Amino acid sequence: MKRIRAVVSRKHRLSAALVAMGIGSSMFVLGPAHAEGSEGTPSAAAGALQVSGGKQTPTASKGTKNGDGSSSVTGDNPVPGVPEPAAAKKRALPLSLDSGAKVNLKESPQDAAKKAAAPAQRKLAPKAPSVPSSAVTWGKKGASAKALVLYDTQGEYKQLGEYYALGTGMLASHEGSVTAMPVSDYKAGLAGRFSAVMYVGSNYDEPLPRAFIDDVLTGDAKILWSGFNIWQLAKTDADRQAFIARYGWDPATSYIDSSDTVSTVSYKSQELTRSSDNTGGIIAPHIVDANKVEVLGKANCKNQSGQAANCATIAQTTGSQFPWAVRSSGLTYVGEISLTYISETDRYLAYADIVDGLLSPQGAAPTRKAAIRIEDVSPNTEVSELKPLIDYLVSARVPFQIATVPYYVDANGVYNNGKSETKTFDKNPQLLALLKYAQKHGGTIVQHGTTHQYGKLNNPYTGVTADDFEFYRSWCTAQQNGGTPVACTNSTWVQLAGAVPDDSVSWAANRVNLGRSELTRVGLGKTKLFETPHYAASWNSYTGMRRVYSTRYERELFFPGMLNKANKGNKGNFGLFYPYTVTNNYNTKILPENLGNYEPEAYNNHPPRSGADLVNNAKANLAVTDGNASFFFHPGYPLNELKVAVEGIKGLGYNFTPATQLN
Repeated sequence: MKRIRAVVSRKHRLSAALVAMGIGSSMFVLGPAHAEGSEGTPSAAAGALQVSGGKQTPTASKGTKNGDGSSSVTGDNPVPGVPEPAAAKKRALPLSLDSGAKVNLKESPQDAAKKAAAPAQRKLAPKAPSVPSSAVTWGKKGASAKALVLYDTQGEYKQLGEYYALGTGMLASHEGSVTAMPVSDYKAGLAGRFSAVMYVGSNYDEPLPRAFIDDVLTGDAKILWSGFNIWQLAKTDADRQAFIARYGWDPATSYIDSSDTVSTVSYKSQELTRSSDNTGGIIAPHIVDANKVEVLGKANCKNQSGQAANCATIAQTTGSQFPWAVRSSGLTYVGEISLTYISETDRYLAYADIVDGLLSPQGAAPTRKAAIRIEDVSPNTEVSELKPLIDYLVSARVPFQIATVPYYVDANGVYNNGKSETKTFDKNPQLLALLKYAQKHGGTIVQHGTTHQYGKLNNPYTGVTADDFEFYRSWCTAQQNGGTPVACTNSTWVQLAGAVPDDSVSWAANRVNLGRSELTRVGLGKTKLFETPHYAASWNSYTGMRRVYSTRYERELFFPGMLNKANKGNKGNFGLFYPYTVTNNYNTKILPENLGNYEPEAYNNHPPRSGADLVNNAKANLAVTDGNASFFFHPGYPLNELKVAVEGIKGLGYNFTPATQLN
């Protein structure tokens, strides 16, 4: 993420966005980082940072890349979806394939509804049992709102169940505390302890405790149910009748629609995107009594050219839309898991708003806040590239952040004639003076790593500040889903490969603290915000960062075993962004960056993104009541594109604030 002069004429940058799927599919063992005796005269602190350490891997030691975009850690490393289940493939009702079901599917929902009155609701709070030991709790301390997130733990895709619970829980942490646990451990009345219960049905026909079914059918708790297994609430005639009578729709006769092409979802006047990678289908609620059911969002059926088309018969609707999310009598149902294959304009935003709405004060008015971060400012940044951005933002009275890398390191002399080079801000007095000016005129310094690279390793590019990862190992492959490491080019894929050789909690804490102390030493004050280079770090490194900073401004990675100990040690991770401020399970507040960044050219299989595209992303976020419009921009890129983004976002009704004041 820096200007390259010696090798290419345009920006040479990486970002968390470049993380591809298939992580760790071709991992090889790395030894510890050994000092190799660099040329030049690095500072004493540089020695402590092991600037001269780290051995190359044989095939990942060459190559450059052009382009940037710290935003697609979620795009390249998304939460995947589960495959299309048999019921969807056969266009059959799930209960028709269940030999244990004791329900008469030949009876119409209307006739079934006539056989029972809405069941009396039971108050669950007085009977609430204690939370089981399998539960993990995190979130906003001192908040009155409390969410219980239940997830599946059986089947081939049990790790995805944990991922979906993490994603849902992170969204819920915006308003309050979160307790996540396997649905199999649910006890009768437990929902009474919480403001809302959120079940994520990821494993088709996961056995659900009868206590949970009863509490959903007749309890007074607020429930959010997404994805599979809603049909288990209507597996007998009595349960089906009770469900229809209370909720006004029939899960027993609701199909999983995977035959329709649904590329967008309509929600709150926004048409949100939906990736074609989502092939598992959407459960289309079969509405029986429209007076009882509020349709929150609609799936839009499209033809091959992207135009509206009549939905398939199994959607049981007329026209080109069917219900995607519905609410009735305390139950909110979303027909799919909306955390999969997400982007900045995805239907994930609707899900985030629904989750937040269950926990936020009733009738909360929408608030629109925006933030901008100038990215990758290091001691090697040119004043002529940074000053126009600062001058414009100051003149426009727009508060801003500056992601600042304390040390500039070119460990292998890539841009210094083969000689290792280390710079600090006091060696660039004009730049340092500009940063201090910015601080006095609405600018906030954010520590952006310590060197934004790791030793002499090409990680994956050059070993130069702002090009490489610092707290996670990476390399390039020719295929999206992994393979043998190759020299990085514009057509290769960046893979997250695992922890760096030095990885530990104390190593990360010491390294982050060293950078923070350096910023203080040169007169930029004691920074309060941190941004992880390329939005990627190991579990240990995130824990170490928390010892230094309580707030990060970024997107982030999650790992198996964070909720379910049975998954700990498994390969894999996923990236996530948020439309609002959350508190993660490291007890760290995460300020949102949710629009991406300006990037003029395609790079590493990523399309360009204009200032107008950032405005369009901000428009999609209007679907979120507590939504923000937060993006970043690099020095040296056209000032007019920054103006397009800032003025366009303002025109949507957003007000720019310091990042610490985002919703």
